[in-house]
Amino acid sequence: MSTSLVIAVLSSLMGSGLVQPICTPRDFHNAFGNSIQGDNEFIAKAIFDDYAEQVQAINSGETENADTTPSQQLAIELQRATEADMLFDELLSSLSVINNDIEWRTSIANLRRSVLLEARKFTNPWPATVWVDVPSITTVPDSVLFQIDTFLLNNIDKDRTERFMASVLQLGGNVLKCKAYEKQSMQRWGEYLDIIAPYIDEEVAAALYPQLNTGEEVQRIANWIYKNSNDTKIHESVSKQLAIWNTIKKKQNETIIQLVINSRKQLGFDPWSRGCGQQTDTAAYKIKNELMQKSAEINEFDKATNNVLLRLLPEELRHSFESEE
Repeated sequence: MSTSLVIAVLSSLMGSGLVQPICTPRDFHNAFGNSIQGDNEFIAKAIFDDYAEQVQAINSGETENADTTPSQQLAIELQRATEADMLFDELLSSLSVINNDIEWRTSIANLRRSVLLEARKFTNPWPATVWVDVPSITTVPDSVLFQIDTFLLNNIDKDRTERFMASVLQLGGNVLKCKAYEKQSMQRWGEYLDIIAPYIDEEVAAALYPQLNTGEEVQRIANWIYKNSNDTKIHESVSKQLAIWNTIKKKQNETIIQLVINSRKQLGFDPWSRGCGQQTDTAAYKIKNELMQKSAEINEFDKATNNVLLRLLPEELRHSFESEE
């Protein structure tokens, strides 16, 4: 199969949403880059092309018909996901025998992580419980990279099966069994969090907690003022307001993050996902209400900051800003 045809086939499979995990040519290149040279390049590409043909075979045939129930469709997708995962495992296993130096093993770990974490975004009843690809965002020691790799090897298969099973139970309204899977999923998320915790910076936190209010509107207004006003005093006032806002915002978000961590690790449910349905447990209900209250407070604080920033502008500039809205 030609390289161009491989790319076309894998792109169409990704668009179908049925075959995951899937390793694309881009994933392959990003992981190995210039480390594939000489005879290794020929062998590695041959291995990958063979993998691509087998992945295409998984997705051949009719995927569903009018008589297929949602639960049956999920079962079909789980079977295909399992087959795709086996092929991906075989791809990595075949690649691993080509070389055994640290650079090559690191590339394999990078490929496994990027593909499996991307696949985890699909058919997930708890989409907010993200396993963030930290090494793609910030630098981590090789020891941590391989620790993440070991975690994935030990947990990804069970995680995939239980995500699909919980989705089926959601459809059937079996809340108790669904919650049992949710609790296990939260435990795995907590274990992953423990691995990456020392490397969580602002960018990682934004990916790890996608529901956090990042205050984009405040930043947008401040940037507009910096761009459109030449008054240094106004710039200084904006900077002071942003410093105050950032300090308070950080504390507010830390409070929310801790509530989310506690609910996942201690209570075994995700307050940011619909998951298995409405929570009736008193402690869970209390946390959800507290999160709603804290989120409302943050929104009000952002609105107040926006107003303060706009009041720093002379009337003409304020009208100019409003006219662009």
